[in-house]
Amino acid sequence: MKKIILFSAICTASLVANGLDLGQIQVYSATKSNQSIKDVTSNVEVITNAELEERKITTVLEALAYKGIIGTQSGGLGQPSSFFLRGFKSSDTLVLIDGVTYNDPTSTEGEAFLEHLMISDIERIEIIKGAQSGIWGSNAVAGVVNIITKKPTQNLNANANVEIGSNSTKKYSMSISQKLERLSYYLGATKIKSDGISAVTPPNEDPKDFERDGYENRTINAKVGFDITNTTKLDLGVTDINAKTQYDESPSFVPILDATQYEYDQKHDNRIYNIQLTQKFNENDYVALDYQKSTFDRQMNGFSTIEYASQIKKYAIQSKIHYLENSFVLFGAQKSKTIDKENDYEINNKAYYITNSNSFDNFTITQSLRHDKFKEFEDKTTGKIGVKYNFDNDINVSANYGTAYKAPVVDQLFGKYWAWWINDWVTYGNEDLKPESTKGYDLSIQYKDLTFTYFNNKVKDLIDYSFVTSSYDQIEGKSTIKGYELRYEKEVLENLLFGAYYNRTFAKDSDGKYLERRARSTAGASIDYYGLSNTHLGIYANYVGTRYDDVAQENQTGRYTLIDAVVNYTINNNFSTYCKVENLMDKEYQAVHNYGANGRTIKIGLNAKF
Repeated sequence: MKKIILFSAICTASLVANGLDLGQIQVYSATKSNQSIKDVTSNVEVITNAELEERKITTVLEALAYKGIIGTQSGGLGQPSSFFLRGFKSSDTLVLIDGVTYNDPTSTEGEAFLEHLMISDIERIEIIKGAQSGIWGSNAVAGVVNIITKKPTQNLNANANVEIGSNSTKKYSMSISQKLERLSYYLGATKIKSDGISAVTPPNEDPKDFERDGYENRTINAKVGFDITNTTKLDLGVTDINAKTQYDESPSFVPILDATQYEYDQKHDNRIYNIQLTQKFNENDYVALDYQKSTFDRQMNGFSTIEYASQIKKYAIQSKIHYLENSFVLFGAQKSKTIDKENDYEINNKAYYITNSNSFDNFTITQSLRHDKFKEFEDKTTGKIGVKYNFDNDINVSANYGTAYKAPVVDQLFGKYWAWWINDWVTYGNEDLKPESTKGYDLSIQYKDLTFTYFNNKVKDLIDYSFVTSSYDQIEGKSTIKGYELRYEKEVLENLLFGAYYNRTFAKDSDGKYLERRARSTAGASIDYYGLSNTHLGIYANYVGTRYDDVAQENQTGRYTLIDAVVNYTINNNFSTYCKVENLMDKEYQAVHNYGANGRTIKIGLNAKF
């Protein structure tokens, strides 16, 4: 039993081949409602809490890398990051916490700051690949990453963790949850502090030889549920993230050796709120009223102090109705307002959406349609259709076609920075920008433990920074982002789990030039061994192929392999301990040109549960 649980946590994709019932595994993000994973046509990756715990992952950014979604980070823990789902920019992926938007509208391109998302309170991470605007709206171009936090447990449950590591890193976390008759609650808190490494670092130099840029993070997650009646429930959730990052001046503005010495800091205070009232008609059908609010407050203290403050408010009603045993229609309406307080700018939107899903024996077809009505931009109608056929337990095929869009954000429209050398503001925003439009499809075939997927996307009016105009601009013509993915996961020997992936991506603009920071190929392998009493051994390797930091293809930041190793030991029913070594071979590399990366680091920890 223990082996099956661990196996299912780490190798979800191969459950069919082992005779386990995929009908018991539910995902939410593919259709905006809980649905059996075997009936989901979209390409789905699920990272479970068990996998996060076994591999001793710290941040969501790190968790995505273990699934082959390789990103970049401008320095060590807490420094600015990017990730590239199927070759798209971070801002082209909609990031959610319990279904609530986490993309910061005042960030550079509307991306989410994944470097501040700790994994301590996460139940699972759902990654839905491909154009999803027909379900979720703007930003869901490359797909959706939905971070599902832990829910209250039936019985009193308490957990605690203490961890220390390299760079004077310390982490503490705790959680408690319980159900008391009609009331249930979950409370979790995490604090992490690290001296870090130098953010800016000259190539071929050790970042530890320069002034260190530290990091602090305090995250609180709370949920309360109240059963008003047997069929009516009220749920409230809050996630509060408070982070402080020290950083250096950009080497683009000052000589690089000078840039390493600046002691700037950036503060983040992000809060995610969600209130939902659900009325169930039966076990599967319901109507729900939803209020969501995301607030983002950021302060950058450099040559001057720059403050950013924004919020996203959403009101929604949604209903799911089954009209056949395995067929349902989901429909809803949503009103949202995005407010940038510093620029006194708003984006108002009303959306209406519908999804229909039919499952007949081994065949599933799903169709989604959504209309977004903006005050500030032209209206957008997007959709998605997917089909899937399971021939038997060994083989299935699926295909999806979707349209998507990404509206320009405040920084792209009105962005500016303080140029100390001329003692004035320089504007790089472009108020004439319009939404990007994307059409994309993918084809997948799974045979036993091996999955192959081909994807192809055409992006019209791609928004990107132009070094010619020194501002954001629309790239004329159609940019192409395509490629293929291979996945293999299997228990190759008793108690030995093996996984491997290979991604090949061609991300080019309309002139055929490769887009910056996208690795043309990535590969990885994992080995987890459970044959020793109370012990888990894990080795994980990720390879990043050719990748350039600039469109001119001059600064190479790829062609390296990182290896991590972990040992988990269960002391008894209440206590366990672990040790993890990251970058085991002490590989020197820079994921971002002129920015440091960690060498070999070690962390050890103790877990307690009651």
